[in-house]
Amino acid sequence: MTTIVSFIGAAADYRRRSSPSRYSRLTTTVVSALLWLPRFWKARGELAALAGMSECERRDIGLTAFDIENALTLPVARDPTEVLARIVDDRRHRRES
Repeated sequence: MTTIVSFIGAAADYRRRSSPSRYSRLTTTVVSALLWLPRFWKARGELAALAGMSECERRDIGLTAFDIENALTLPVARDPTEVLARIVDDRRHRRES
């Protein structure tokens, strides 16, 4: 007679996962909070430079004044320059196809 011993952890393919320590999570949070403000000001400065361009210059890079206004209404956590770059790429792809 054979006895089969099953381990709950082995049967469920349970692997113990190491969770990040509280210190590492706290450090990550603090670093991202400290770096957020410089990223925010850099993105807003780039947006101000785009807003300061003439309509002709903006048209050359594929943007309109309306795009800049919409980028100003984005939530603070989002980078408006990334959104504007995506808009320009979408327009270029539509124009090429």
